[in-house]
Amino acid sequence: MIKVDIVNEVSKMADITKVKAEVAVDAVLDAMRTSMQRGERIELRGFGVFQVKPRKRGIGRNPRTGKEVRIPPGRTIRFKPGKELQNIG
Repeated sequence: MIKVDIVNEVSKMADITKVKAEVAVDAVLDAMRTSMQRGERIELRGFGVFQVKPRKRGIGRNPRTGKEVRIPPGRTIRFKPGKELQNIG
């Protein structure tokens, strides 16, 4: 599923135009992006939790040359599915 598919589903479910649905989807994604940039946790009950976690620095390897490459410390986003999402399979 891609963003266009999500916009189409929101349009159908909310009985609104695709333009309004796209604005709504963009607003939600922008709010989530901004929140994660600030390092905040996003919890969507029944769906899951997005959390920004620190990533340690380390040493990786270039697959082409085999040469070691330093990986700087940074932040990464982790997703933990909620119970309802885990039990769909």
